[in-house]
Amino acid sequence: MSDGANREQWIGDACAGFASTKPANINYYRLILETLWPPGHSIPGPVVPLSHLCQVINSFRGEPYADTPRRIRELQGEEGFLGIVRFGSGSKTRYQLLSIEISPKREQRIKLSEAFWQKILIKYQYRCAVCGREPPLIRLDRDHKIPRLRGGGNQEDNWQPLCAECNNFKSTACRGCQLECTQCAWAFPESFSPIKISASDIQRIKALAIQQEINSEALLRQIIESYFNSET
Repeated sequence: MSDGANREQWIGDACAGFASTKPANINYYRLILETLWPPGHSIPGPVVPLSHLCQVINSFRGEPYADTPRRIRELQGEEGFLGIVRFGSGSKTRYQLLSIEISPKREQRIKLSEAFWQKILIKYQYRCAVCGREPPLIRLDRDHKIPRLRGGGNQEDNWQPLCAECNNFKSTACRGCQLECTQCAWAFPESFSPIKISASDIQRIKALAIQQEINSEALLRQIIESYFNSET
């Protein structure tokens, strides 16, 4: 089968399987895919500037369209086209179709009701689930504990409040990660986050460790073992 036939079949199958039910978005998705894999080209496809993708959709509509980057993110996210890779930023943003593999569709993004979100906030005592800070010092974002990209859903136990800083750190940690989400401190800080020790206690432990000529970790293990042995 020729590359051209492969292209037409893949684009047809891809468009038939879109999760979105919005006709306009389906048209935009198809235009983006056709541009990232132009006729006569093999995969990997050419590197295409965002400005060119915008021009393609603007020409189709007959007027300017501001949401082309969002439609591309939806293809990469909800629609499962992980082979669409972004390079650069701002006016230098470019995209390339590196692979025609399509991953399972994500569960669709939903708008949480205020009552639902309040229930989550009460569960976490209106604090960031990771750092423990609370408004007004920070803003609490709505976060999927297991990302939708990794199969996380919209059920209550998959939501947590994160401050903007922790949310950004989590996003960076998740990028390209293939480890098990259920063992992740960002997803389940209540079970796996590091135990916080005050600076003064750290100094006391280090001073005592030096005095006893052992390392701090060994001293901590001794203290913990002594405590639990006394409890039995």
